[in-house]
Amino acid sequence: MGDRFLAGWHFSTALGDREVVDYPSWQFQGMTYYPPVEVAPLEVAWREWEDLSGSHSQGLLRQEPIQESERQFEFTIMSYNILSQDLLEVNAELYAHCPPEILTWDFRLNNIIQELQKWGPDILCLQEAQENHFWEQLEPFLSSMGYDCAYKRRTGSKTDGCAVCYQRTKFSAISVSLVEYFRPDIELLDRDNVGLVVLLQPMMTEGLAGGGQRSEVGPICIANTHLLFNPRRGDVKLTQLAIMLAEIDRMIDPWQEQGRSCPVLLCGDFNSVPNMPLYQFIRTGQLHYQGLPTWMISGQEDCTYKPYQRKLYAPLWPNRLGITENCRYFTQCEKKSDKLRYSHHFMLQFRYCQIACQRPHDLELIQGVTDAKPGRRLLQDGPLKLLGRLSLLSEEDLWAMKGLPNEIYSSDHICLLAKFRLDTSYF
Repeated sequence: MGDRFLAGWHFSTALGDREVVDYPSWQFQGMTYYPPVEVAPLEVAWREWEDLSGSHSQGLLRQEPIQESERQFEFTIMSYNILSQDLLEVNAELYAHCPPEILTWDFRLNNIIQELQKWGPDILCLQEAQENHFWEQLEPFLSSMGYDCAYKRRTGSKTDGCAVCYQRTKFSAISVSLVEYFRPDIELLDRDNVGLVVLLQPMMTEGLAGGGQRSEVGPICIANTHLLFNPRRGDVKLTQLAIMLAEIDRMIDPWQEQGRSCPVLLCGDFNSVPNMPLYQFIRTGQLHYQGLPTWMISGQEDCTYKPYQRKLYAPLWPNRLGITENCRYFTQCEKKSDKLRYSHHFMLQFRYCQIACQRPHDLELIQGVTDAKPGRRLLQDGPLKLLGRLSLLSEEDLWAMKGLPNEIYSSDHICLLAKFRLDTSYF
């Protein structure tokens, strides 16, 4: 990816030697108020690249050629809620802190395009991409940068949606599923949120002996969604998420039936605070929700003061949705019920003794057999390894900028960017 990961976003500020930042006007009802913060003059706002590869020789700065025996497939992926202009204008009171000129779409589009050009992700997942802006401006620009795109507008009268874009020289699309959460016969699913699930086949070049021809490995599954915002309706968020997980399971099932690995990257705006139940459910695959107040699912606001609180009880959604409590379609479960599946993916689900991951001191070294550390793949969590990520802005930085959007960042979100290595030996 070159040197572009070394630079940050620069801006100047009119702060004096030191300044006490008052409560900013961009706070709104329901948000936590922080005490005034004393900050030093801020000359540069950095978003630095955090190298997690464990070795600079294998990280983003690696320049020496990779030997054919260790050839790996590396790619970057970005998730970015770019703030729909229609939603911005409908909720103008949330952006009263911003000078009007920086809220115009032309100004914001220019900043967003510069940001996408700067980081140049191999896969791009957008939320709140307004349909007319996407097809008339963003998609033509992305196409000129080498991307192919899939887009899904929200249902009903909503004008924004989600997109998954990928570099056509690095991936080819196997299949695309456009996911709608609205169900007219289910009260819990009366909202217009959507998502996409895209199966991408990585393309990698052969060595010199292969004449530079392309070979295919993979696939990988990219899912992108924007869940309901309402902080008090965790029941709706969880049900929408269950539909997304069931669709992911349906898309990757043919590959797992063949005993092949199909790693999944789930991107999106989940409208949840880190470490809250919805977040933990995505991370661990388990959630004990019986009797839990719905507002606690996302943790966006504290509703303990309310005399009446909606709570979660099993079953969370009706059977007619066609999805089990394990977030799988009934048809998928029926298809698998009469089969014993002892694939690599299946075996990784079992608990294992930690001492079994330690190399015995007297184990004979046999090249290609006992030269790898036991349990290596279990500890690396499958074929994907996180190599690095773009750092977040600190709370202090955001206070000094007087919130989002601003002259530099033209959304009320900042982009998330990560780099992964795909271990092709799994395929």
